[in-house]
Amino acid sequence: MKTYLLALSILLSTQLISSNFVRAGEGDDLFNLCSKFPYNSKCKGYEAPIPLDNRLGEESQCLLGNEEELQNCKIYIDEKSLKMYVETGDELDILDGDRDTKEIITPLTSIQSFTYSERKKIDTGRVIAFGVWGLLAKKKTSTFNFRIKPEVTTEENGVFKQIVFVTSRDAGREMRRSVEEKTGLVPEVFVDIE
Repeated sequence: MKTYLLALSILLSTQLISSNFVRAGEGDDLFNLCSKFPYNSKCKGYEAPIPLDNRLGEESQCLLGNEEELQNCKIYIDEKSLKMYVETGDELDILDGDRDTKEIITPLTSIQSFTYSERKKIDTGRVIAFGVWGLLAKKKTSTFNFRIKPEVTTEENGVFKQIVFVTSRDAGREMRRSVEEKTGLVPEVFVDIE
């Protein structure tokens, strides 16, 4: 009886393993194939889409170049650059309905000047949820406006004349301190008093 069960389990496991290899070679799309086998020859030069949630940085709203609407993005400042991760394209099934992101890297040395402002604004979501009491909860935000040196500005390479983003107050204050230390620039500061 034991040998029968052992033989049956070996047979079932080999069937399961071989069916997985067949499916990976025939029916999986490039994303699934390259996720499982990144060194496969079909994956050479392939870059898997990355959702915004999987990127480093502070959640923000960004305005790039000539665009008129704020976009979801994340901002990350390292020792040499300001990195922005901006959502692009359509929602993807392989990302469970999230969108892919593109990375825009602006060297800190290319920042000509910047302004920083703090605001308190009414959070409409809280007003809807809590009625009049929601008016007491104001959202505290920080807004950055970076002006980039003209000689490094090319929108086709992801370096813009101007980069604007809005983030939470605490994250904004930390970013402002970091940019001042790393660039030596002192921003024009505007603060709403309410």
